[in-house]
Amino acid sequence: MKKCTILILVVLLMLSGCAAEETMETVSDVLDAPVMAQMREISLVLPEEAASPTVESDSERVYLCEDYEITVQILDGGNLDQTVKTLSGYERDVLTVLSTRKDDLDRHEFVWACAGEEGDLVGRAMILDDGCYHYCVCVLGEAEQAMENKVLWDDMFRSFTLA
Repeated sequence: MKKCTILILVVLLMLSGCAAEETMETVSDVLDAPVMAQMREISLVLPEEAASPTVESDSERVYLCEDYEITVQILDGGNLDQTVKTLSGYERDVLTVLSTRKDDLDRHEFVWACAGEEGDLVGRAMILDDGCYHYCVCVLGEAEQAMENKVLWDDMFRSFTLA
């Protein structure tokens, strides 16, 4: 009998720790909006003829040169397909996009050709992706002058970084 009583007491002690805990949920009137990352500064060496922007806004600058134009802009990140289409007018899957990674940034480069009002145009663009924003440089110029401007464009794209 004593053994049976002790066994029942031990079982009751073990089962007493199994009581359900009540969970509480709180409601707040404050909207918790996600904090957006801070935009970084674009560092770029422009050709001499592109001394000052022709058109400028908070996220975009356009420089008109003699036979080409340079667009520097910052777009929302996350959708690379949309950024490529915004810059070139083409879907990403019809272009060859060269993607590399350097200094914790994804780098995407591509070129395209299109018809303009006065002849064929050649475009070249580079996108730096920090995970939050797409930092873009785009050049669009006359196809006949593209080889003459190649050195200037190469130097400009090589200098494109974020500060």
